[in-house]
Amino acid sequence: AKAAMAGQPIPDRPPLNQRVDVAVRQLELAKEDHGEKIACLEARKHFAWYLRGVAHSSYFKEQISSIATMEDVYRIADGIRRELK
Repeated sequence: AKAAMAGQPIPDRPPLNQRVDVAVRQLELAKEDHGEKIACLEARKHFAWYLRGVAHSSYFKEQISSIATMEDVYRIADGIRRELK
C-alpha cells in the first residue's frame, strides 16, 4: 500500500512459504487473544486468503474449511510448504 500511495511500483507478493509463516503466526496470535476455538473458526476464513492465486491449492483450501485445532493448522501449513511452491 505504501508503494502504491507513493506512486512507486508495487512489489511482488512474498514467497508462498513466507506467506504461510505469516498466516500461522496470525492464527497463533488469534489463539492467544480469543482461544483456540475462535482462532480455528477465523482460520477457516483467513488462512485460505493466503492461498489466493496459488495454483493447485484447492485441496488445501478444502482442508482449511474443516480446521478444528491448531494441530490442524500446523499440519496443513506443513503440507502447503511441502507440496506447493
